[in-house]
Amino acid sequence: MSKRNPVERLEDELTRAKARGRWLSDDEQVDLDREADAVATQAEAKQRRDRKLLILTGVCLLIPPLWPLALGMTLLLLYPVTMARIGLAAAIIFLMGGLLLSGVLGLAMFWLIQLLF
Repeated sequence: MSKRNPVERLEDELTRAKARGRWLSDDEQVDLDREADAVATQAEAKQRRDRKLLILTGVCLLIPPLWPLALGMTLLLLYPVTMARIGLAAAIIFLMGGLLLSGVLGLAMFWLIQLLF
């Protein structure tokens, strides 16, 4: 909760009541405060994550072998939703390709064993 003086708090409540057209009950106000706290917490977590990625991208730019990783992290910072979708699609393609390759190699091994014996 805020540690403002009661006059400021009452003025703030009056402003919110005018904006909504009615006074909020205590339960409604508590729910709104919780939602605002959750949104603020999510925003702060996103800022921390972005800051860490930015620092890691800077470190990767200083080390030439890690330049592709820096490019990937830069794209993740610039386009987080798009890169998440691309990453999910790539993961699915790699998993399916791995399963398909395992099946083909298994059949080839079975055929080779049949051919030799």
